Amino acid sequence: MAMLAEQWRIALSSLRANWFRAALTALGVVIGVASLVAVTAISAGAHQEVADSIRRLGGNVIKVDGEFITIGTQQSATDRTITPEDVAAIEKMDNVTAVAPHQDVETISVAAGRNQANTWLVGMTPVYADVQNQQAQEGRLISASDVAFGRSVVVLGLDTEARLFPNGGAVGKTIRLGSQEFEVIGIQNRRGKLADENLDNRVFVPLPLVTRVILGGTNVVHVDLRVASEADIEPTIDDLTTLLREQHKLPDTYPDDFSAEDQASIVKEAQRATGTFRVLTFALGGIALLVGGIGIMNMMLVSVHERIREIGIRKSVGATPWRVQVQFLLEAVVLSTLGGIAGVLAGIGAVELVGSIAGWQTLIGVPSLVIAFAVAICVGLFFGYFPARRAARLDPITALRYE
Repeated sequence: MAMLAEQWRIALSSLRANWFRAALTALGVVIGVASLVAVTAISAGAHQEVADSIRRLGGNVIKVDGEFITIGTQQSATDRTITPEDVAAIEKMDNVTAVAPHQDVETISVAAGRNQANTWLVGMTPVYADVQNQQAQEGRLISASDVAFGRSVVVLGLDTEARLFPNGGAVGKTIRLGSQEFEVIGIQNRRGKLADENLDNRVFVPLPLVTRVILGGTNVVHVDLRVASEADIEPTIDDLTTLLREQHKLPDTYPDDFSAEDQASIVKEAQRATGTFRVLTFALGGIALLVGGIGIMNMMLVSVHERIREIGIRKSVGATPWRVQVQFLLEAVVLSTLGGIAGVLAGIGAVELVGSIAGWQTLIGVPSLVIAFAVAICVGLFFGYFPARRAARLDPITALRYE
């Protein structure tokens, strides 16, 4: 133990004598380890966010989106393609437990006094709240009587509320949407994001106010439906496609004038993009570690060359080749260890920075930190072995004669 402590002391003294060169050499290890820590935390956060999003939004949900018809069927090009008859037919499908038509206006300006916000308007029914697992953080949600009587009431998302009512207390007050005033009856609970859509920057009003008053007509563009189980999603999408093509009387040669997809798949698509980012970052981290390892090996070769006479003296007074090899291998490990520690700290700092600037959810786990640190030590052992072995094989007589 005393011998090992002495070798560690010598290794630290050697690195301290050339601290600037050692710092530059360790930089590759620092960057590589920091990349591994950061990408692991971001990836874990993305996976957790997907699970949280699916839980918040409700499972087993299929989103049907209509499109504007331009193929000359019996509807005009300006009609929204999901009709009340379509909704009624969908409600009769097997395995469908709830159907929620809704009409969205993606960009609309709302105001409360001097405060204004550009937001996303959703005309909805109470079934929409059930399908989307929507809850009220304050007040209440849109009710069946609100829809039946076309009441001018509105539910705000949290981000919209923050812009319109910075001091809170929105429930019971009124906002202006165009030329019409709406009473705020509730605040939606925190929803997060669906892919790149901010679900908290939305306002919700009874569906007839959007379809009949704002846009005119009774058709909608969107229908959300819930099926009994996850296994029913794909068969229901197939049956739904056949049903809507028949409802819209589309010839076989015409494309669908609607789309249908699993709501969870939208979130998982963003996860796949994050996975691609993860692979690329792992590759960059691996390259940085490779460069750092080569740098360590190069520095150790230079160190062996500069200390040939020292090696000769040590061997002449009884140092075995094994001790010489361990000494230089320890120097490489110390260098990679210090680089690993700095890399872990830099990675944690990078994760915190990304989380605060980009707003991404991140999860830093102790196992990932340990693995990244262990990889750094392995880099030192692997790339330090050849220089240490070369030092151990030097002939002591030749080394003493070296000028």
